[in-house]
Amino acid sequence: MSIDVELTDLAYGGDAVGRYEGRVLFVPGGIPGERVRVEVVEERRGHARAALLEILRPAPERIEPAYPLLTDSGCQWQHIAYPAQLTWKAHIVRQLLVRIGKQPDALVHPTIGMPAASSAWGYRNIALFSIGPEGEVGFKLTDSHDVQDLATCELLHPALDMVYQRVRGKLKAYFGDSLPQMIQGFTIRGAIGAVSTPSSNAETVKAVPTLLCMHARPGSTIEAPQQLAQELMTIAPGIVGVIIERVGGRYGRVVAGQEFLTDVVSGRRFRVSADSFFQVNMVQTPVLVDRAIAMLEPQRNDTVLDGYSGVGLFSAFLAARAGRVIAIESQPSAVMDARANATLNNQNNITTLEGTLERLLGQLYYRRERIDLALVDPPRAGCHPKALQALQSLAPRVICYVSCDPSTLARDISTLCGSERYHLVAAQPIDMFPQTYHIECIALLARTGMR
Repeated sequence: MSIDVELTDLAYGGDAVGRYEGRVLFVPGGIPGERVRVEVVEERRGHARAALLEILRPAPERIEPAYPLLTDSGCQWQHIAYPAQLTWKAHIVRQLLVRIGKQPDALVHPTIGMPAASSAWGYRNIALFSIGPEGEVGFKLTDSHDVQDLATCELLHPALDMVYQRVRGKLKAYFGDSLPQMIQGFTIRGAIGAVSTPSSNAETVKAVPTLLCMHARPGSTIEAPQQLAQELMTIAPGIVGVIIERVGGRYGRVVAGQEFLTDVVSGRRFRVSADSFFQVNMVQTPVLVDRAIAMLEPQRNDTVLDGYSGVGLFSAFLAARAGRVIAIESQPSAVMDARANATLNNQNNITTLEGTLERLLGQLYYRRERIDLALVDPPRAGCHPKALQALQSLAPRVICYVSCDPSTLARDISTLCGSERYHLVAAQPIDMFPQTYHIECIALLARTGMR
């Protein structure tokens, strides 16, 4: 049965929201302000999901998707004009801070979007591609194990899209029909900033240093994996290293060339190993760093905590402004990278500790270490509750929380502000993920009585 619905909002997760007979309806592909015809496809207590059948009254900001094949494999918002995407992201952040974060007066600045000279496509420096049962190569469909076969990838920087096309063709030719039984997927990562100012202008594309990490399917037996790795290194300009994982078992690993890249952000160099996290949008990464540092306002005599520090991206810029940086990271490869990066950038006031934030913050507290400022950049799951508790005990005057998931950001802000020891000063969304519902956000919290 089809029904007509007025759409009134956008939810975090990308769906438009309407109501029918008192129930909330989530409608993928809709835009608030539209009247649409839908069919309910999933019923749950209190809400339902509906498939969009027809747009009866389109919103002014509706546009034709540039790459329809990507709609169901990650680019949920390409039907929304880019300026409107930015507006809705700020709206969603504020909604979550009010509802989950319990911050009714939350100040959320307008979303900082991609520069006018840059495209809102071709911005990613890393992507994971899957291989389907019929030899499809591309992205997994949303909420599915099915793979959308992609001849090209417009989300990747054009230099890396060229690598993707050649790797895809090579694997299909090398393995033939046995490709799905041999390879589960592969990751392409490029050092975009190391070549020049990041650009997605296809007419000026230059090869960039690239790592290719292959994921062998568990139980597969790849003959001559070293030869395969060497051949992959020759198929596209820029590939400087190939890693094939799970060769002969879970921990088997074959390497040709190097296992890391050296990228550049705002003049500072960063070694990034294949297993280490790094920001995915090199046009917006300098903006993210600059805004976080500006909000934190480190002083020359400050000791600054960099929690979930990764390869030391924020540490490098904090160390230039503060007296000392204590960086904490649990991923071993990222810890090695961070220590190498302190040397690369000639910085001797960074101490990088390996371990979980909750455990090491507890140790800092019991040693009565002074922490004047704190910056945390956790994964999507947010901060561990014990890490939040330890942060409150250490009582830095300001906490800068960098988040790629505004719902867990709001949850953790509720915890930090719940004791009334901290209050939310402001939140700044930055669009690191155009065409998607994903939102990067910086939130500034100050100790009560300050700022």
